Amino acid sequence: MLLNQFVATLSPKVKGTHTPYDDNRSVLVIPTGRGRVQSVILENVFAEDYRYILVSSKICAESKIPDKLFKREKNCTFCRLAIRHGFLQAVAYLDENMNPDLAAAIVTEVAYFADEQEESITGEDIY
Repeated sequence: MLLNQFVATLSPKVKGTHTPYDDNRSVLVIPTGRGRVQSVILENVFAEDYRYILVSSKICAESKIPDKLFKREKNCTFCRLAIRHGFLQAVAYLDENMNPDLAAAIVTEVAYFADEQEESITGEDIY
């Protein structure tokens, strides 16, 4: 299955809006409540003999990361915090062959956790 087809199957499950970016990247914009939304990027990653899907959502610029932030991720089942491309992000990984309900749960956790942290750190709805 191609990435954009896979993400299109997830879109209704997460109540998000899917926008294909290119063959290897897609964006889901997911409503998280209280008039807020969170953008989640899904992208193919090719490593040696396998491929996986990286799920990521920006939280804030690296320069705005507060002390003791990483204690917050202990309540997450699937996602973790990472610093990528100069931004604090919530990240997780998928396989296109996994159960769509599980994939949707993972994507939803990334979106909601990133949105909660973004609001807590910045007080805004930027990403």
